[in-house]
Amino acid sequence: MKIVQRAMVVFAASIAMAASANAQAVVTDTSRTDNLPIGMGQMSLSNATINLMNGNLEIVFVPLDERILRLLTKDSYLAMQRLVSEYRTQIDSVGSLDGVTDPGIALVSFHATAQNTRFDPALVTLTFHGQQFRPVGWVPLSADFSNLQLDVRQQVQALLLYRRDIPVKEAFTLSYLAATNDDWANRLTRFDSERSRIQGRARLHADTSGGHH
Repeated sequence: MKIVQRAMVVFAASIAMAASANAQAVVTDTSRTDNLPIGMGQMSLSNATINLMNGNLEIVFVPLDERILRLLTKDSYLAMQRLVSEYRTQIDSVGSLDGVTDPGIALVSFHATAQNTRFDPALVTLTFHGQQFRPVGWVPLSADFSNLQLDVRQQVQALLLYRRDIPVKEAFTLSYLAATNDDWANRLTRFDSERSRIQGRARLHADTSGGHH
């Protein structure tokens, strides 16, 4: 698991570096925000990251859902939000091919620990309430992604699109062939606590600001 964790750290760092120092938050089109303000979260990107290992293939999966992203630190939130904004045209184009106008989006990394490791993004499966959901398409972020094969220690990334939103407020299982991870259920209590903390701070800020009028 040390290799998986190291790949996740490198992956998160590479995405964080993509956010410019003066990046500004853009109002998102989705109403699925839990009415949480931006910039009050204290959780790291690793808290929203799922790791899988299937043979020589490591997979890192981050749900890009506002209901979980707004629990992250401001820098992590802006990095993820900026990524979605930059590729919004491609996301809409790929989704429209399957008639999906508001897809669930995940940032996914594939990393090989051996030469000539093949991968198939269509097999990154979500299981929720007994139903399985596979990606309806993806937007490559790496030039070599379409090769579907990796050299040793090579890593490629893409945005995977699902027909429904990723159910970040409930338990779900992520799987790839024989590899599964259902740890999300164990994180829900912590997510709820952070959500309540942010809501409390936001109310306090609103009350304090109102008292100055």
